[in-house]
Amino acid sequence: MKVRTINVLSLVGVAMSFTSVWAGPVGVERNLSPDQRAVAVWQLQAKQEHLGRQLPEPPKGPALMRYMDKRSQLQDLINKIQSGQPVSPDEVDQALQPTYR
Repeated sequence: MKVRTINVLSLVGVAMSFTSVWAGPVGVERNLSPDQRAVAVWQLQAKQEHLGRQLPEPPKGPALMRYMDKRSQLQDLINKIQSGQPVSPDEVDQALQPTYR
């Protein structure tokens, strides 16, 4: 019984040591390349213009607040990219998600 327990524990230890080999780098943030930055700025600006065309007339209440929040989020992200600050592709993808009413 003890030999079996030791074998199982050693197999678990070996398996755990291999998982760190397959894992990606920890704490390393992915950033956009210069080409991706240009495309991301263009996409975010297009999304911002599209958002402005979706604004109901006259803007009021919750729709206005959602519009202002999303526009602010897009503008902040555009400013970060243009100023050279690190921006992850996931952050850009999240900003480009459709806005629900």
